[in-house]
Amino acid sequence: MSHSEGTQGTVGDDGQGGGTGTVVRARHTEQPTAGIVHDLGNLIQVASSALNRVARDPSVSTAPALEPVIASARTALQRAGALVRQTIGKAAEAPRDIEHTDLCSCLAEVEALIRSAWESHIRLEVRVGSDLLAAKCDRLGLQNAILNLVFNARDAIPDGGSISIDAAMAGHGRAALIEVRIADNGIGMTQETMARAFDPFFTTKCSGLGGIGLPMVKHFAEQHDGSVEIDSALGSGTTVILRLPAALR
Repeated sequence: MSHSEGTQGTVGDDGQGGGTGTVVRARHTEQPTAGIVHDLGNLIQVASSALNRVARDPSVSTAPALEPVIASARTALQRAGALVRQTIGKAAEAPRDIEHTDLCSCLAEVEALIRSAWESHIRLEVRVGSDLLAAKCDRLGLQNAILNLVFNARDAIPDGGSISIDAAMAGHGRAALIEVRIADNGIGMTQETMARAFDPFFTTKCSGLGGIGLPMVKHFAEQHDGSVEIDSALGSGTTVILRLPAALR
């Protein structure tokens, strides 16, 4: 997976009394801003790709099958706006109740966004366990995390390949977890790349805004008492495992 991973930007301490505080404040400001841009970029890619397909279709005005494509583009743009509004209001908001997110409907929405825009050389499989409990997490945040991971997987198979999303239960009782695995059969990662994959702004991508997606996924998981890990080998594809606490009935 070409998992967000060029050079890592660093800011050195200038040795002055206020230097460290300035650096910390700068990092606290720039990472959320970069994260917003990154998530918006992913969502806009979906909308743009879908609209391009519509534009290329000679019978667009008489093709009912294109209606869901247009709807997906609109949904992506609406989600982009929701991200901005959520972030702007976040600092002033009182802590929200933890949501119970249904994985089946959550992943169905993600799958609809992806399938409406992607070309046929990328195969996508989505499997959800029949006994799956809801996850204790923010629904929009989970969808953005999964989109980040799926877009990374897509970048790892530029000439085509397969991506799978599997959601299943792990553990029992109070230790029950929801486990979401995003796997690709792409180029994979070296041990060195895996060791730095969650470092902000570390990227092996040659262009574009890289090095933001995986740190954002990690932040989301930890924010909800979950975790994320990577299993990969060069030439053998990559699997990213996102674990979140289950909402017990």
